[in-house]
Amino acid sequence: MPVPYQKFAELIGKTPTAVKNMVDNNKLPLIPWQNPDNKANAKTRGENWVYIPEFNRAMRDAFENRPRELRDAWLLWVGL
Repeated sequence: MPVPYQKFAELIGKTPTAVKNMVDNNKLPLIPWQNPDNKANAKTRGENWVYIPEFNRAMRDAFENRPRELRDAWLLWVGL
């Protein structure tokens, strides 16, 4: 489910400005949204929405590829 960057900022607890900087630096999986029927101007106004399933997949991969002692440290902390 894609969401506007402002909503994504709310979901992850960051400021909209911080997430906008991530969008501008291509650090998030984006889907460009614009009106495909507006062919009058090549530079039509649009928005970049963050694609949450791809963000979650990348976060899961990053977590699972951490060294075991870092990845499972929280289990030791809670006594498991």
